Amino acid sequence: MNFQIMEGEVKSKDVLVRDEGNILIMSVVIVSLLVATGMGYMKWASDEKWDSEYERATIQAYFVAQTGLIERGLTFLRTREPADLPQGSVNLLPGSVDGVGVHFKNMVSRVAGADGNLFQRTDSYDLYSTGQVMFTNHQMGNDGPRFIPVERVATMRARLRSFANYMYLTDVEDTEYGEIIWFWTPDTLYGRTHSNDFIGLKYSPTFYGPVSTSMGEFIYNQPGQIHFEYPPVFNAPPVNFPKTAKSVRANAQPFVTDGHGRLMTWIRLEGDGGYHIFQYPLGGVRAESVYSSGPPPNWQAIFVDGQVEIEGTLTGQLTIGSSQDMFLIDDVRYTAANRLTGDFNEEDPSVGIMGLVSEGDIIIRDNYRNGKENGINVGGADWNRHSIVITAGMVALGSSFTFEHQNDDWEGYQGPTPDERGWIYLKGAVTQQRRGYVHRSNHTGTGYGKAYRYDFRFDRRPPPYYMEALDENGHGLFDIISWGEQTPVRH
Repeated sequence: MNFQIMEGEVKSKDVLVRDEGNILIMSVVIVSLLVATGMGYMKWASDEKWDSEYERATIQAYFVAQTGLIERGLTFLRTREPADLPQGSVNLLPGSVDGVGVHFKNMVSRVAGADGNLFQRTDSYDLYSTGQVMFTNHQMGNDGPRFIPVERVATMRARLRSFANYMYLTDVEDTEYGEIIWFWTPDTLYGRTHSNDFIGLKYSPTFYGPVSTSMGEFIYNQPGQIHFEYPPVFNAPPVNFPKTAKSVRANAQPFVTDGHGRLMTWIRLEGDGGYHIFQYPLGGVRAESVYSSGPPPNWQAIFVDGQVEIEGTLTGQLTIGSSQDMFLIDDVRYTAANRLTGDFNEEDPSVGIMGLVSEGDIIIRDNYRNGKENGINVGGADWNRHSIVITAGMVALGSSFTFEHQNDDWEGYQGPTPDERGWIYLKGAVTQQRRGYVHRSNHTGTGYGKAYRYDFRFDRRPPPYYMEALDENGHGLFDIISWGEQTPVRH
């Protein structure tokens, strides 16, 4: 019995020895796994650090490229007069951001128009810049650090701003008599509005487009619920108003003279029939003595050195300029526009495009077709007896867009009381050096109501040879249309 007990004890010791061996083996295995796991974690941590540092380098490269767009591309565009802007592509000098990287392959390239013709252009430019940052690669397994260039290519599209990019643009807000012309409750503007002067707001006008002024505040008169779709911008850079329409003058075919002030020029737009230009003695009877005629214009300008009267319907693309006052003697609209309201389909490429640029005033003539002698109340449903439809971008460099015979006390001609002539149905844009009246309180009401809508096509493409928006140095102002990037380069 004692012998059996000793034998059991010996067996227990063998088991213990065997178990200790297993534990040792398992310990070795566990340590090996821990070492492997630690090595894997260190490799993962190293990879994470590598990826983080590489991502940081790519972000730096992108902002270095954007610096190139601004310091080289935009600076190049904004320090030139429109006539000096490139017709094709221009390569610019490289540059650097201290302690970060370099930008190179800086280029400005003019964008052709929809038809591929640079002269029927959008005045848009594509800018390119490549930013490069050196990434230091400390990844395990390398024989010391290795420097890898990280590059990203930034792009931008910028467009030369023209007067057509503004729904309503003025240099001086009050009249020559010092009277403020207020934006008030019936006024609803859908496009960009800017004035270099103080803007006067009365009651509750509505602005669905951006509003800016070069002054630090508005002038208010009994303000109500004034609606701004976008926050107003104060102290905006002023837009320069030149005295002459250089681009229209330089590109005009034909260029019409007024016989040293003896002749009035009359242009009648005839839709698909093109146009006719007549002249008759100033102050005399209008006669159809043909001076010139032509087919529907294809990106054309006509300039009259003198006064001009305009009427009719336009097929094609045309800008008419004058050195003196321009009179609208009837509707001036696109052939495709509604004859009562001026509405048209902005997506229809066959619709014309028109500019009216006067170095004097643009004046609605006081005649029966435009509502003379209280036409809106007398004419009733006869649209040939009141109102006027205008589909054009208008610029009055000398003074204002306004109307004839306002029944001021000092005027020799006095109309009836009231003298309401209807509505101005404008689908286009208005730029004027000094804001002009289109309605007065004289005779208990004289002039026109406003139904102004912006032609949003102008925001993409102005009329032929239209006025550019310039700064005080005569350099072009540019709007940034888009930012972008070409596919990043990863080494």
